[in-house]
Amino acid sequence: MQISFFAKVVLFLTLYCISDLSIKNNILRKVMNRANRAKKI
Repeated sequence: MQISFFAKVVLFLTLYCISDLSIKNNILRKVMNRANRAKKI
């Protein structure tokens, strides 16, 4: 019981970290796209 609970916590944390990283990457891409557009103009 404790092992499965621990596994669920680890899985949840890894999913949270992955989603957090993906969100940060999306924000960075948007910022870079805006910067590139500003340079072109």
